[in-house]
Amino acid sequence: MGTPLDDVVTINAAGSFTRAEERAYMMGVCPECGAHQFVVVAHTRSTSQIWARCVNCNLAMAINNGVASPSQKPLRVPSGLPSEESELWGEIRECLGVGAYTAAVMLCRKLLMHIAVAHGLPAKDGKDRAPNFAQCVDHLVSEGVVTKRMEPWIERIREVGNEANHEIAPVGEESALDVATFTQKLLELAYEMDETMARTQPAQ
Repeated sequence: MGTPLDDVVTINAAGSFTRAEERAYMMGVCPECGAHQFVVVAHTRSTSQIWARCVNCNLAMAINNGVASPSQKPLRVPSGLPSEESELWGEIRECLGVGAYTAAVMLCRKLLMHIAVAHGLPAKDGKDRAPNFAQCVDHLVSEGVVTKRMEPWIERIREVGNEANHEIAPVGEESALDVATFTQKLLELAYEMDETMARTQPAQ
């Protein structure tokens, strides 16, 4: 059922509030660019529904009873990511933002395996088989991308990932954020540190 039009207060319309009023603006975090201020385009008199635009990137956002759409993407995008890794990491963050935690964990597992192949692990063995998760982890450790101290976190990804693949029970928010936070750190180690070093090297 739609919102009655006589319940909506808008900017620059009959009975509207002006741009000089505080209620014409709101603070938040833009899910697209991370800016913190929005122009309020319209809201219901009870303010249970708000329509707003980011002042930085002009993203339109609707808020229904405190729930924003599009949703905020947690974590951040490390610099220096190749296009495939960047696209997959963006999808993981979107899954987290809408509460698709099981999908996020499965994608984190897939991304870890992709990183291993990107760092020299053959994509197929002599029998034309892709490497399994353990082989990917061993390769990342041997290449120094992952340290011994990080192995318990990789074990966490393996455990939660196996549950996501083989159990009907969904993955919870806390477990998914644990796995995604480690995955972000892995991306930082695998790509961002090299990109930062290359950018800060003095000119020869």
